[in-house]
Amino acid sequence: MKMRSCKSNGWMFCSFWLFGGLLDAVRHLLPMALFWRVWGVGVVGAVLLSSAWGQDVWVWVLDPHTKVFRDTLPPPAPAKAEEANKPGQTGQANPPNQLGQQGQPEQSAKVGSPDQAVVPATGAIQLRAARNEYEPAQIAIRSSKPLQGVQVELGPLRHEDGQSTIEAQHLQWNFVGYIPIPKNTPHAERLQIRKAPFEVPDPLLADRTKDLPAHHTQPVWITLYVPKDAKPGLYQGQVTVVAGQQRAVVPIQLRVDPFTLPDQRHLWVTNWFNMHQIAKVHQVEMWSDGFWKVLALYAQNMAEHRQNVVLVPWTLIEVVREENGQLSFDFSRFDRLVELFEKAGVAGRLEISHVGHGEKGWGSPVVLSRLSALDRKTGKRITLEPQEGLRPLLAALEKHLAERGWLEKSMIHVADEPILTNLASWREASAFVHQSAPRLRRIEAIETIDCSGFLEVWVPQLSHFERWRSAYERHRPQAELWYYICCNPHGSHYPNRFLDYPLTAVRVLHWINFTERLAGYLHWGWNFWGEDPFGPPSDRLPPGDTHVVYPGPEGPLNSLRWEIQRESLEDFEYLWLLTAKTAKLREQLGQKAHWLEPERTAMELARQVAPAITQWEREPARIMAVRSQVADEILALDSPPLLLLQVEPPAGSTLYGEPIALEVLGLTEAGAEVKVNGHRVELGLDGRFIARPSPLRPAGQLRIEVQHQGKSKTVVKQFTLPP
Repeated sequence: MKMRSCKSNGWMFCSFWLFGGLLDAVRHLLPMALFWRVWGVGVVGAVLLSSAWGQDVWVWVLDPHTKVFRDTLPPPAPAKAEEANKPGQTGQANPPNQLGQQGQPEQSAKVGSPDQAVVPATGAIQLRAARNEYEPAQIAIRSSKPLQGVQVELGPLRHEDGQSTIEAQHLQWNFVGYIPIPKNTPHAERLQIRKAPFEVPDPLLADRTKDLPAHHTQPVWITLYVPKDAKPGLYQGQVTVVAGQQRAVVPIQLRVDPFTLPDQRHLWVTNWFNMHQIAKVHQVEMWSDGFWKVLALYAQNMAEHRQNVVLVPWTLIEVVREENGQLSFDFSRFDRLVELFEKAGVAGRLEISHVGHGEKGWGSPVVLSRLSALDRKTGKRITLEPQEGLRPLLAALEKHLAERGWLEKSMIHVADEPILTNLASWREASAFVHQSAPRLRRIEAIETIDCSGFLEVWVPQLSHFERWRSAYERHRPQAELWYYICCNPHGSHYPNRFLDYPLTAVRVLHWINFTERLAGYLHWGWNFWGEDPFGPPSDRLPPGDTHVVYPGPEGPLNSLRWEIQRESLEDFEYLWLLTAKTAKLREQLGQKAHWLEPERTAMELARQVAPAITQWEREPARIMAVRSQVADEILALDSPPLLLLQVEPPAGSTLYGEPIALEVLGLTEAGAEVKVNGHRVELGLDGRFIARPSPLRPAGQLRIEVQHQGKSKTVVKQFTLPP
């Protein structure tokens, strides 16, 4: 056997070649035989497949937060992967090509054009998830020569007990498509992943086979759902890339934790959607049976991504002026829409559309909508002024919602985005709505600070909430606070879901909901596609503002951003679950745990990811490490020995000067042994203890250890100690 070095785009890879007569024999016996080079020990880093005629195919695993471009290259050298795959390592050779703290690409090498980046590989696909949770993974394929008919195969995952499985129906894969970006989001140089023009990966395509040009990298997205009844423990499986008779196998390793994400959503989420666009691209007539059928697929997609608020146009209500001059209202189409989204699991709340608008556009005085009605006597359409048409409609709507049992979960918009210059007219319109339907809560995306008395659900733009926080906080006792993003905020500081931003800018969105105690999230653009959903984005808006799903042949196609937003929503549920379990435990323990703040630990961890709205974690590995900590804390509440802690100041604080004292309140099993920073502390008869240590230097750690009846538990709280 003779080893030959193969050069690809400036990087050296080793492939094994059979020599002389042996090579000829193999060519006759196995014309498509492949020889595998696996980098690393125990797990696959990049798999280099060498065919008998010198074609090289690379398959490697990347962090799902990595946006893989056509010129993204495999890892630079086997030594990197071998070093990463030493025992005790995670299997990641180097952090993937992500944005650093300043938002610039941390590229391990440059090849050819300035944007060609070499992305280090990870090992096998390694996942951790709760039951009733989705989890993504990503691999990439690249060949030195064209590949025809590339496919991907996924089989079931098998539990370590040899019996239990997660069936293949719970695993999906998609080739990732690309969207042309002619210009970047303005003023966001430190967040942009590339300079325009370029093509960005985003849609998850429906194609089941793909021809791959030479020297083009093709990412593949893998989505795993863990059923509610999945047995906890370790599972093994594989993903196979097939091109003709060529096959590359990458292992999948999944750890299922013994807790379940709740079906009930604990964060209100709405993305406005355009039903007419859905009907147009699927070539079905509005309100036909075909329309309702395809709309149900879009509703199901929303539910699978944890959206639980649906925008319901009030214009679905048919209005007739009867011959006696009275108005009658037909709610059949309105009801059918609500029932469809209820069945899908999306209608946790009903968000009734705006009844007013700016008379001359955004920021101009607000006027209420006139009503179109059918005149029974003449058979013609007539227009009714707000007092004559809208007022009785709102009263009838409130009554109908109450009769259907929907009133408590309903909200209505007045007029979008009031600002200081039209606030007076907006208040008049809001008062009109409240007088007409006094039990119907009002919701609004707002660009001003004082809607007190005229609004129940306040949805300030994220940057406004951050800048005008004190004004909004004053209204918190009377208001439910959400936030929204749209074309704003943009720039290099605020997270958003623009196409040229890193995916971590999406992942942190709902960590912010938790840290800022904001009960909901609103975005206007779920599927406002325009003429070409896969073409260049509108030049009037930042790229990607208009939609996060794409139309497919049989319903919606997901995007990288929509998938990562679901991950963020699941992260929120992790934080909620930790808080809820802590609150339940405090209630069970009674007076001796009265000092415990149920959300304290979850908040300390969440603020490692989003310490402030403009200071959020850009490195995906760190986000995932914190999420694992949240899972560990959830599990620790159910495992002996009991250990509940509260530290002042909170973990994560920056502590200056000397001396530094921490106040520790704790509760454990009666009779346990407790050490704080290595020193044993006295334990009360009921298991309570206190301590006043200093953090260990130079690490800035507080370490609490408990032992009881042969079991132990250790908690480490981290602080920052500037020099």
